[in-house]
Amino acid sequence: MGIFRTHNVAEYDQVDGIVIDETAPPGGIQGVGTGLAILVGQFERGSDAMTRMASLVDFHQRYGKSSYSGNVQLKNKKFSALKIIRVVASDAVKGTKTFASAVPTDTIKFDAKWKGVYGNKIRVTIEAGSVSGKKYTIEDTNTNASEFFPTEVYDNIAIAGAAAAFLATPSKLVDVTVLSTVGEPANAAATFLTSGSDGTVADTDYETAIAKAEVENAGNILFLDVYNSTRNSYLKIHAGITMDKIVICSHAEADDVSDNIAAVATLRDVDGFIIFAENWVGTLIDGLEAFTSPASWYASILSQTHPKVDPAYAGNAQLLYGVTSLKNIHTRDEYIQLMQAGISAFEQDLDIGFKIKSGVVTQIANTSKLTVLRRRMATYLTDSIGKFLKIYQNDVNSQSNRDNVKAAISNFDTQQENLGVLPKDSEVTGGKAKLIDIKSLNTNDTIAAGKFYIKYKRRIFSSMRFIVLIAEIGESVVVTEQDE
Repeated sequence: MGIFRTHNVAEYDQVDGIVIDETAPPGGIQGVGTGLAILVGQFERGSDAMTRMASLVDFHQRYGKSSYSGNVQLKNKKFSALKIIRVVASDAVKGTKTFASAVPTDTIKFDAKWKGVYGNKIRVTIEAGSVSGKKYTIEDTNTNASEFFPTEVYDNIAIAGAAAAFLATPSKLVDVTVLSTVGEPANAAATFLTSGSDGTVADTDYETAIAKAEVENAGNILFLDVYNSTRNSYLKIHAGITMDKIVICSHAEADDVSDNIAAVATLRDVDGFIIFAENWVGTLIDGLEAFTSPASWYASILSQTHPKVDPAYAGNAQLLYGVTSLKNIHTRDEYIQLMQAGISAFEQDLDIGFKIKSGVVTQIANTSKLTVLRRRMATYLTDSIGKFLKIYQNDVNSQSNRDNVKAAISNFDTQQENLGVLPKDSEVTGGKAKLIDIKSLNTNDTIAAGKFYIKYKRRIFSSMRFIVLIAEIGESVVVTEQDE
């Protein structure tokens, strides 16, 4: 009899023999990513499903090179990782064209892959096949299209086998529907699809698109290409529903400080998941300076930096290499008003460059939840530990399993200390930097009820938001031992 392998202890002694129960050591906690940004915006083409970009080339392949607002908000900036949700108007229509046979009977129909006017510059040519049937040529004549969509040729296709032929080698430009197999379609010179329309994008279309990011682990930062008060409210609702990502609200180009202070008053939340980015940012687009929403620049900074880094850190100026100017030059008093209102504004520091002035969220009631840094670090730590805890879900609520969980959290925490992400006990005066407690909240009754409580208290690094140099300089200055 061979070796028997099992994980069931009840099968160890069922019969004489060799039993192997192979187990792995307890798993460790891996820090989760924090730089996945989601742009909800308008593009000339592409799916309306949430899609992760593999590269800039991949983005252009899917959504095109154009002056649509979604493209504009990605100009001259980087993202660690990016997803796109295309906003499509509810009344948008695909370009289409139906060809008939000589009978005449509608025989074959071509629909653009995507809704919008883009499809109206896709054309279809039907000729006699080189050997038999028909030869179909599909071309995209839109600007820059040839870079991504070479001409497609389907030769020697009989109408009876056309559906199978287009299914076997799908077109990247059109969907093909065979309407009748009675007679081949008549030859046709290059004919454009028609009736494609972008429609009129409404606020509710943004609401529909934003809702697609409600799935777990969709991303870490959500922002839009075009803002108004209604769309800001959709972002606020999204933050409250998901509680797993930062949303970035913003304002119209013409809005001033008083407008924005009034607007942010309606965008408070309890946990600090909302940022209001202020002051439109100038950048070069096609050789000309244009002003763009500050939200996309803010999202770029968050995407490229670790959550322990304050977005207002002076070193982040290097990430704003594409900025040429700011719409408004605020006074010190205006920046004070903006910060007190919970608005994170951009500034130009003549010594450093363009940067964020105050890394705060819109939540201003709780003084312990004011900074973006605190929100991002809290999410980073709890998400990392929470993802690990999934492997223990519905496992035996034993002391050994509880000890394993504590050990994993402790190891993860120590690793973060060694990486400089979290402060060590030595950096705390009159106490410790952390507490991992699996005893005080777990009683016989809670354990019997299937509950396992873990109390995790963690000090994080603050940022040096207010640096004060107290200087005494003069000919009569004397330094005494009491001063040292």
